[in-house]
Amino acid sequence: MHDHRTPAAPSFDPAAASVAVYSEHAAAYEAAHAAKMAEKTGRFAESLPVPSLILDAGCGPGRDLARFTAHGHLARGVDLNPVFVEMASAHAPTSRCDLRSLAARFPAATFDGIWAAASLVHLQDHETVDVLGQFARLLRPGGKLYACLKSTGSTGWLDEPDGRRWYTVWEPEAFAEAVGAAGFAVEEVERGVFVEVWATRNG
Repeated sequence: MHDHRTPAAPSFDPAAASVAVYSEHAAAYEAAHAAKMAEKTGRFAESLPVPSLILDAGCGPGRDLARFTAHGHLARGVDLNPVFVEMASAHAPTSRCDLRSLAARFPAATFDGIWAAASLVHLQDHETVDVLGQFARLLRPGGKLYACLKSTGSTGWLDEPDGRRWYTVWEPEAFAEAVGAAGFAVEEVERGVFVEVWATRNG
């Protein structure tokens, strides 16, 4: 029998097990995704006065940290994967942190913007709802949020060329409603393989 108290057991914590998989192919992951999201990050950067303090929540190897810094912002990164944290630290101050305990890491109303690009994909739906609430607590009133996650396929384990990961799939309307319920005014919802939500912190 499996000891379900062991954090490495996928049945115990799918998110941690999924994030750990990225370590072995971190450089290849960075190269494969280097050119993506440039337009989106530019739009987010331009929606905030310069300089603003932006948290890249689940920053991966740091691609978007470098972009926000290039736009004149103060960027901070957090990621659960230690290899990604080391890589991202070359672009901006980055620390290892589980998004599910993010609010314990920073004081309330610390950030002007929170960028969560595909960083919620490995969480259970109730965990995502909780993290959205933490995002609201960490943003100043009027602060900006961008968040996207998978809206196609099936929730569960997916065997990919570089490893096995858990994905939770959301209906676009359900995710937009969750963002709104967390304390945000939802401004735009983009639907596709990923559902993308642009929102502003109420208050």
